[in-house]
Amino acid sequence: MATETDPPRTAEPVECLSPLARWVWRAHWAGASLLAFLPGRAVGDELGGAVETLGWVLPLAALLVGTPLVPALRYRRWRWEVREHEIDLRRGVLTLHRTLIPMARVQHVETTEGVLEQAFDLATVEIHTAAGSHTIPLLRDLDALRVRERIAALARTDDDGP
Repeated sequence: MATETDPPRTAEPVECLSPLARWVWRAHWAGASLLAFLPGRAVGDELGGAVETLGWVLPLAALLVGTPLVPALRYRRWRWEVREHEIDLRRGVLTLHRTLIPMARVQHVETTEGVLEQAFDLATVEIHTAAGSHTIPLLRDLDALRVRERIAALARTDDDGP
């Protein structure tokens, strides 16, 4: 039960990433699992026994179980929202992280497109502050452009006047 001294709760963010984000994350996960397979096999062959079996079983299990499961859960949990005075990010797979970025702290905002993002016509919005940077990943190109422009416009607002 909330008391009068409790701070008001900020509503949960409602915006979702592009549904194609799951495919990009699946490709990244599958690639990492396959890359882990090679050194796992090499170490396993060198040490033999149970380590040899683990050297190929663990990356194979990560590939077969993690590729469909982890990106789907990650997509389901990723939410964001740009409000007048803040940017609200919620993300995580097992542990949820929530970040509120005050609009007054935004220094600049940009979009980036990696190789896989370009293949799917997706882009990532990067929000830079003095304390570091945050991203809203895997939005459709046009949506990323709109979000970048909206954040830039809101960050330029000067409440103190000239």
